[in-house]
Amino acid sequence: MTVLENSIRISAPPEKVWAALAALDELHHIDPGVKKAVIISTAREGVGAARQCDLKPGGWFKEKVAEWKPGQALAFELFDCTLPVRRLRHSYTFTAADGGTLVTQHMEYVLKLGVLGKVMDAMMVRKKWDAGIKSFFASLKQHVETGGSPSSEA
Repeated sequence: MTVLENSIRISAPPEKVWAALAALDELHHIDPGVKKAVIISTAREGVGAARQCDLKPGGWFKEKVAEWKPGQALAFELFDCTLPVRRLRHSYTFTAADGGTLVTQHMEYVLKLGVLGKVMDAMMVRKKWDAGIKSFFASLKQHVETGGSPSSEA
């Protein structure tokens, strides 16, 4: 299992950051790697709500909400995808800090393909996904603080 951890300070209260991430079908306005996000469950929020995200330049994943604590914590678990992923969970915590919010992400994943998956992870996947998270966090910060979209949509 690979673990990635990232954090960013956003100049806004936790409730505002939460609202951006809890709008499950709006991820494409925040994450430059997501082409479109749609809710695929009857529930639009809360544990069990699910979405499908189409990726740039291609592929998709489906994930469901695994934890839902408004303004405090949010977690997702992947349940289907075109990626070589066997299991993936990413969680976010929101902590008031210095007049803003510290957003911390913890991601755990296991790739398919056995030994080949482990080699792929060590050589490229981990670095690429960590860079993607950093890009997502920069866009989240811009979106929450200014209302702007990722630079790829501007």
